[in-house]
Amino acid sequence: MNAIHNMSRGVFRIEKLPSLSRLPKELGREKRPCKACGKTTTHILYRVPKKVVFVYVKDHPENVHATCIECARSEVLTGEDRERALSSANPEGATG
Repeated sequence: MNAIHNMSRGVFRIEKLPSLSRLPKELGREKRPCKACGKTTTHILYRVPKKVVFVYVKDHPENVHATCIECARSEVLTGEDRERALSSANPEGATG
């Protein structure tokens, strides 16, 4: 009974499970022009871990992507776009 109760409260933390650390994490959504389809649409912003040897690293220069919901094409965000996406996901400056 106690194990079922704990599972319903969400005992598992995805960020603490090594096998799930390779999954992209959604940072948010925003309207932006799509270079592929030429429309201004909603894009899903997400952080993509990079595999280095046998470990997935969250912080690397090409870790923030934006995917258009119309054409499903992705682009790597750099510079101000990247910083804005990361800061909006972590408003208090926390990393993770």
